[in-house]
Amino acid sequence: MAQDFEHLFKDQLAKLTGRLQEFAREAVKDELTKLHQELSDLRARVAVLEKERAEAAAESLQDSF
Repeated sequence: MAQDFEHLFKDQLAKLTGRLQEFAREAVKDELTKLHQELSDLRARVAVLEKERAEAAAESLQDSF
């Protein structure tokens, strides 16, 4: 009887552990997706800022002539 209970307990614990790991993997995937999107947005913003800076530098050079 004790062995049956112990076996049942171990099975349930294994199932719960598996589900918890699955939830954790999905949460990490979601966070990575968000981080990749944020990184992409930041790269786009940096590209715009670099373009604006280059244009300002070009205008500054033109004004000096």
